[in-house]
Amino acid sequence: MVKGLCFASGVIFGVLLTCATCMQGPAYSGAGYYGPPPAPPPGSHPAISQATNDLQHARYVLQTETANDYRGHKANAVGFIDNALSELQTCASMP
Repeated sequence: MVKGLCFASGVIFGVLLTCATCMQGPAYSGAGYYGPPPAPPPGSHPAISQATNDLQHARYVLQTETANDYRGHKANAVGFIDNALSELQTCASMP
């Protein structure tokens, strides 16, 4: 039983040593666990990019898959989408 326990502890030590050498910093430093998450790179706005993609898709669907004009409401909706896309471009250009 003791021999098996020594073997198991040696294997665990080897795994921990391998993991520690693969990490960029010491295994005990806690780096990356404290503080706020890293900010996206400058000029990167993931939420704005997602909203832009969603609006572009909605505009595409309205123009290609909707046959009825709905008494001008479809054209109004496309215009509002164009305005929103313009505003998002302005937001995305800011830091």
